[in-house]
Amino acid sequence: MVKQTPETVILLNFGCKDIQKFARAIRAEHIYTMVMPWTTPVARVMQEAPVGLIVCRDEAASEHPAELAAFQALNIPVLIDKGMDAAAAIAFCKDTCKCQGLWTVDRFIEEAVADVKAQVGTGKVVLGLSGGVDSSVAAALIHKAIGKQLTCVFVNHGLLRLGEPEQVQKIFRDAFDMNLVYIDATDRFLDKLAGVNEPEKKRKIIGAEFIDVFAEAAAKVDAPFLGQGSIYPDFLESIPLDGNPNGVIKSHHNVGGLPENLKFELVEPLARLFKDEVRAVGRKLGLPEVMIDRQPFPGPSLGVRCVGEIKREYLRMLREADAIFTEELRASGWYSKTWQAFAAFLPVKSVGMLNGERHYGYTIALRAINTSDAVTAQVVHLPWELLEKVAIRIPTEVQGISRVVFDCTPKPPATIEWE
Repeated sequence: MVKQTPETVILLNFGCKDIQKFARAIRAEHIYTMVMPWTTPVARVMQEAPVGLIVCRDEAASEHPAELAAFQALNIPVLIDKGMDAAAAIAFCKDTCKCQGLWTVDRFIEEAVADVKAQVGTGKVVLGLSGGVDSSVAAALIHKAIGKQLTCVFVNHGLLRLGEPEQVQKIFRDAFDMNLVYIDATDRFLDKLAGVNEPEKKRKIIGAEFIDVFAEAAAKVDAPFLGQGSIYPDFLESIPLDGNPNGVIKSHHNVGGLPENLKFELVEPLARLFKDEVRAVGRKLGLPEVMIDRQPFPGPSLGVRCVGEIKREYLRMLREADAIFTEELRASGWYSKTWQAFAAFLPVKSVGMLNGERHYGYTIALRAINTSDAVTAQVVHLPWELLEKVAIRIPTEVQGISRVVFDCTPKPPATIEWE
């Protein structure tokens, strides 16, 4: 059964590049919106019981007159416009559709808790906790609904940031009193990664091993439900919103990459939220700000920030350097102004000076970018004083590092991560 949200407005994409921007602008007015491609059947659109439709188009609408006519024939308000701005969409929702702005954080939490209770009943839920924003908020929300029926599995694969395993355990086991299974699989992962240099091979090893470790732990819980922190952009990026199969941005593992023989029923309470909305829910549920305002962290974790072969000593240097960079970003106020900033370890040695003596040490690359969709990214122009301070602290405080460089390459031609 499709969940229906009061005052839903559907945005139909007929080739509009700014459709997500419109959706977010309307949601900011506490009016719930869903983005759907023009190929969506009318019956599916009406399952959401929308109070109105907005046809967002550049040129594509004129190429599909039959589909456009079918939506126009519905007995609900329809706004068809080309090159409209967010203000005109918002006015349509309020003036024509009579939306009152009922979709608030409090109401979402209330409805999500009721939905989880109805879906799960007296059953158990197991959730893979990464320590990132999405899985953390999902865990807090599901726990609010069913308490000890939820078991979180936190796998330490040895590729986490400095202090992260301890922080995650403290928050969820102590502050939230959750059932938390902590698995230190560091040796298991790093032994399998030993001698592996090729980036894609490293990713596949990390991903496959994680699934195996999690599955072993989940089997002991004997839960019929799998909780996930899937959010709305995961689904938007995994389907061709303009009707063109080539329009998929990227296939997310938690949307289309799960095994076909999955023995769990999915519980995804955040599936209708954008990232900023997830953070708002997390704050309301009492998660600490240090976890809520975390920047995105790649699935393979530090495995894609340690260029080439992964060694324990390389990871030690990378963790310490990354912690210094993050500390200075927070102290200067630039952490919140940057979508993602991190350190990468380069297995390149250069001559340096330590305690007045010549020595050879490795290199740390700093990266800071801003982006709206992760498809393209711009380099953040961090203050020179900040970069200089970090570049002095890292070689001085991190044993084995002699040089710090700043990556000033946008995406494209580079990617966000180094591997």
